[in-house]
Amino acid sequence: MDFEPRLSILRQAGMLSDEDYQKVQDVIRYFQEKYDLTLTEENASSMITHLCAALGRIQRGEPVEPLDEEVYEETKGEPTFPKALEATQEIVRDILPGLPENERKFLTMHIGVLLAQV
Repeated sequence: MDFEPRLSILRQAGMLSDEDYQKVQDVIRYFQEKYDLTLTEENASSMITHLCAALGRIQRGEPVEPLDEEVYEETKGEPTFPKALEATQEIVRDILPGLPENERKFLTMHIGVLLAQV
């Protein structure tokens, strides 16, 4: 798996708990199973980086800076937005329950960028 070295380093450094490591693995598997899409450093680096950071913030109880509303509105105009929103909802339901709304918007934006590359 392309992200394994990075995830292992984050885990060993204590920046990603074992539970969150598994959640990231589950998100990577979700894209493989649902879209037959292998996530790589090239196509999903920023999304996985953001997801790891978000999970760390949640663990530490840190607040999330909201995504700029203009940026999110722009995201809504992208052709991949409906699929990205659906994927976010499925990921939150099945893998990341309790993901704050602000993090969901960031995740939707990253997924939209990812799906635009397919």
